[in-house]
Amino acid sequence: MTLQTQMVLRQALLEPSREWYGLEMVQATGLPTGTVYPIITRLEQAQWIISRWEEPAEQAVDGQGRPRRRYYKLTTEGAESARLALAKAHANRATAPVPWGSLNPHPGAAS
Repeated sequence: MTLQTQMVLRQALLEPSREWYGLEMVQATGLPTGTVYPIITRLEQAQWIISRWEEPAEQAVDGQGRPRRRYYKLTTEGAESARLALAKAHANRATAPVPWGSLNPHPGAAS
């Protein structure tokens, strides 16, 4: 699981029953739209999140002439799967240190 996917899942898990829209996730994570939207698509395909289009009445409430938003929300199973996946990712990171010598950007050069 990429760090970017982990960021999106952590943000969604802050309030698992809350609906959010894509640009809101972009702003919350600081990730670019070209990163966030493909992650959202994969999570929806995996059925970790569900989505719905904003109703015209909801759109009119804020008085802004903007396109309808697509809202996303973690499913109950998706929230549980996300928690488990994040725990596993954290455990893997904690148990798999990278040897310092392997970080030399110039192989063969004196350290």
